[in-house]
Amino acid sequence: MSETNGDIRYVKKTVRVTREGDQLRIDPQELNVEDWTWVEWEFEGLEGSEFAFISFAPPLPRFGPFYSLRSLDSKRFLGKGNKGPEGGPAGGSYGYRALVLDPMKSEPVATGVGMIHNLATQENTAPEIHVAYKEVKDGNGEVVDRILTVTPDPVGLNWGDTATWLFENLPPNAFAGFTFASNNGLNPGLGPFVAFNACNGDGNVTVQASAMGFAVNYPDPETYPRFTYHIELRDWEGKLLASHDPAIDNLGPPPD
Repeated sequence: MSETNGDIRYVKKTVRVTREGDQLRIDPQELNVEDWTWVEWEFEGLEGSEFAFISFAPPLPRFGPFYSLRSLDSKRFLGKGNKGPEGGPAGGSYGYRALVLDPMKSEPVATGVGMIHNLATQENTAPEIHVAYKEVKDGNGEVVDRILTVTPDPVGLNWGDTATWLFENLPPNAFAGFTFASNNGLNPGLGPFVAFNACNGDGNVTVQASAMGFAVNYPDPETYPRFTYHIELRDWEGKLLASHDPAIDNLGPPPD
């Protein structure tokens, strides 16, 4: 099944995982993924408190070639985004184990193995946004300008996505804030999202902020093709250091 959003054509491939005693039959057991491919795993035959899980084999990345795995309920997962054509230690093939687990049991209830072959030709990790801060100084070392750059801009999000902003090289006394235009009836503090959270980053990422549940609360989210938001950097006393007005493109629902 495929679906077009602007110039992007999404393709969703379905993997059916069927319980057969303590074994799981995975159909198809090997799957090719290309650019803009989503993969949905659907588990059948679970009972009571059992729940499904997908685990990619170490030392490969935890999510295989995907940017993220989204849990829809206890029986369904969606793999979205692609890390690009470079592949991993296995040359672009990612082994994984499908599991049925029970919180009351120390051993898995049922298991099966599958393989994802990554044939993507481009990187697609749009839900991650980099915000870089730079001070421009004159010949005397005085700061004459402060600049925020946001990449990508616009960012494209599907309904239900979590977007993550990585703030790089912020001054030690600075904090960031978001506001959204309120003329479309949105909460200016949340915009098209359900909630925001922030935490410390690693390396040159000073702060990592995430916004959850893109457009999930709208009765008709297709009426909002693009959202513009205002991002500010201020010092601890509240003085504005730099700002930017990036955009979010509404890519619509995941492919059916």
